Amino acid sequence: MKFLNTDFDELKVVEFFNMTDDRGTFIKPFMSELIPLFGQNIETYFSSSHQGVFRGLHFQDSIKAQSKFVVCLKGKIEDVAIDMRKEKSTYGKVFRKTLLGLSGEGVVIPQGFAHGIYAYEDSIIVNFCNNEYSPGNEGGINPLSVPDITDLKVDILSDKDKNLPSYEQVISLL
Repeated sequence: MKFLNTDFDELKVVEFFNMTDDRGTFIKPFMSELIPLFGQNIETYFSSSHQGVFRGLHFQDSIKAQSKFVVCLKGKIEDVAIDMRKEKSTYGKVFRKTLLGLSGEGVVIPQGFAHGIYAYEDSIIVNFCNNEYSPGNEGGINPLSVPDITDLKVDILSDKDKNLPSYEQVISLL
């Protein structure tokens, strides 16, 4: 595994084992090398999204905050994270990374970020989390209000995400 630095403290692009031959592709995204950076894998979920779907931008606060490790299994996604850590110089800034299915690349998003996924095409992702989902500790940002991602052609957004507060409201409250 290789951990590549980004402009955001603790947010890393991860290159993991990936082998393709005439049988297909074999990947090994989660190994013990990830634990010092990410923590233990407590919860794992898979999601499929149709082209044009944006899921998020969600976060959990207090003791239920989550670090996430996102891997695209099929399709093409844009992984989007907003730094909500007031003490960091990257506070309020947007991180974006395109991930391709079974590419051998993923993103570790540390606690303190709002996170979302945009599907450029029908896609499947796996999301490893170091803490359990807690509905009572969840917050979010309406992705349509974030200036740095207006180029994404969002066709489908859940009612829940449409009704989230705007980027300006959430960032000014922190």
